[in-house]
Amino acid sequence: MSKEKVYPKGIRVFDKNPKQPDFVKGTMIITLNELLQFCKENEGLLSEYNGQKQLKCQILEGDKGIYMVVDTFSPDASKQNINKLAKAIDADIKNEPSNDDDLPF
Repeated sequence: MSKEKVYPKGIRVFDKNPKQPDFVKGTMIITLNELLQFCKENEGLLSEYNGQKQLKCQILEGDKGIYMVVDTFSPDASKQNINKLAKAIDADIKNEPSNDDDLPF
């Protein structure tokens, strides 16, 4: 159930310079025109909070350092998947004959 990672265009994340203090975790550069174009082309990835459009991202760490991906999790999609699974299980149970004779007691 792995989804392909979506990397936001116009946002670049870099590891900190070794000479920087420990409280610095990295650097992020935002190129506004690229980010705005990415958002226009990917409106389905945007969420809304308090009437404002947002692009929710996660900052992750991999073997090559820190990076950023778009958070594509959708609670509504998860609920739909759970409902589909529950309906499929329910249908299987209704179609499956009951074998009470197989009970060990």
